[in-house]
Amino acid sequence: MDSVAGHHVSPSACVYCATKFFVQAIPESMRKEECVRDGIRVSTIISGVVDTGWAYKVAEVESRRVAKELNSIAIAPEDVARAVLFALDQPENITVNDLIVSPTKQDW
Repeated sequence: MDSVAGHHVSPSACVYCATKFFVQAIPESMRKEECVRDGIRVSTIISGVVDTGWAYKVAEVESRRVAKELNSIAIAPEDVARAVLFALDQPENITVNDLIVSPTKQDW
């Protein structure tokens, strides 16, 4: 599991984005090692904004307002689960490398 923050850097989220770029590198390396050598499929599901309840846990008032506004376009966790099932449901000779699942209204 990864985040679109590993693909699109935000000026206010430098460290978070850097950690997601790191997360992106792990399955890419695993694909080159495990898939090619042993046929073990490795997929990365990359999500945009997902309604996990995080927006309601932000303590600072203005940040919470921004988080709730962003969360208003969020997709449900079940939407991400369907993407996982899609990747798993492919024939043995097909690997879904990267699958980005994000809200239609998310512009990054």
